[in-house]
Amino acid sequence: MKLKPIVASLCLIGMATAGTALAASNNTASASAQLKSLQSQLNQLQMKVNNINNAPARMTGVSNVLSLNANLSQQMLSNQSGVGREMNLLKARQMGSLPNQSLTLGGTVQADAIAQHTDSTGYFSNPQANNTFNRAVDNNFLNVPNQSYSGLALSAAKLDSAVALNTWATGYIQLGAYNIGQSTIGSTNASIQDAYLVFGNLAQNPVYGFAGRKEIDFGSFANVQPYAQPLTRIYFMPTGNTAGIGYNQSGLNVTASVMNGGNTTANIENVGSIVQYQNLYTANGNGINNWAFNSSYTATTQGINWTAGAGYLAGSQPQATGTPARTGGAWDLNGKASVSNFDLLAEYVSTVHSAPAELTTFGDTAFPAGLLKAWSVGGDYNFPVMGYKSIAALSYSRAGQGSSSYTAFQYVASYRVQPISNVWTGLEYTYSRGLLGGSLNNTTPDTIATQSNAINDTLVLDVTAYF
Repeated sequence: MKLKPIVASLCLIGMATAGTALAASNNTASASAQLKSLQSQLNQLQMKVNNINNAPARMTGVSNVLSLNANLSQQMLSNQSGVGREMNLLKARQMGSLPNQSLTLGGTVQADAIAQHTDSTGYFSNPQANNTFNRAVDNNFLNVPNQSYSGLALSAAKLDSAVALNTWATGYIQLGAYNIGQSTIGSTNASIQDAYLVFGNLAQNPVYGFAGRKEIDFGSFANVQPYAQPLTRIYFMPTGNTAGIGYNQSGLNVTASVMNGGNTTANIENVGSIVQYQNLYTANGNGINNWAFNSSYTATTQGINWTAGAGYLAGSQPQATGTPARTGGAWDLNGKASVSNFDLLAEYVSTVHSAPAELTTFGDTAFPAGLLKAWSVGGDYNFPVMGYKSIAALSYSRAGQGSSSYTAFQYVASYRVQPISNVWTGLEYTYSRGLLGGSLNNTTPDTIATQSNAINDTLVLDVTAYF
């Protein structure tokens, strides 16, 4: 009777053993299938890695090292920007828009339709018109009563690049030409206008440095107009080979820099869209004899963003009175206030010493010995029109020497709109006295009085694009 339970138990044990063996067999088959699937995926990944390694180097990583930045181009190249543009590069590095080991390209093109009338035959304030009807290049000009000019002009074209060499070094170079396509005096081929290095990392240290060819850190010389320049900029804004050190923290920015000596007052430069001189002079040109100090402080008070600045330049044009020739200096006060959609600018610049008198060929004193002074005020209002950004601006600037009655002045009114991204177009009207070819300095003794009294009305239809 006990045999049946024993047999039943043996049968149960056998069935359990067989089930366990079968389950083990199934698990082994499943694990094997999973291993094969993983191996297949690994093989596919290995093939992709091999393909990437075998691809040409020029095809990899381009988007990480090369870019366009139209906003930075506008900060660096617009007619509104003043001195101290190295801060734009430093702040771009700080904000991450210029990452390490990257190259940022940009540029601008400025095209204009210009109409101008002068009350003094042949003495046009706009360089396009003046170069077309210049007495110096036409001996028979006195018989040609040109008092009006109109024409199309490619006033300026510029390309620039910013290179983030490493965490602490940034290189910048700007190529440009003005009066493009004109077969007249003042036209230029493309040339290097700025090229310098900036050393600094504002995220880690407030001290920075710079060296190369750039606008000198002196004053502000900011502008509200798309084409015309304030007389403060034309008369005093300096450019040249320079090196310096700066400090930027908590709204305070201070720079000290040195420049080459020599007479560069007669060296033509292009700033914005108008021709002007380098505006540097040192009696002894055999060394690093010019220097500048500049400072500004920016803060916000009761909703008003404001900046106050002051600077000194040793070696400003022109030379100081005395024999032999002496180096003169200039000082600058400037300020800016922004509230709601309004911006207001003001600047005053003066030499420290009297400038020599300039005489006509008849022995009359056109410009008596005295301080050279210039000042400017301007404002703009930003407002949308049918959903487009637009800016209306007004400005006034004035310059003169001593007690001379030949004081130059300029009124400018403009309106511009941004119809598409990074493209501005608008109208600008200028009423001026005492300018020739966009410069106050382009005078000769026999024509000082005539040129200084010349009245010009200028209307410009301007289109400026940034990329």
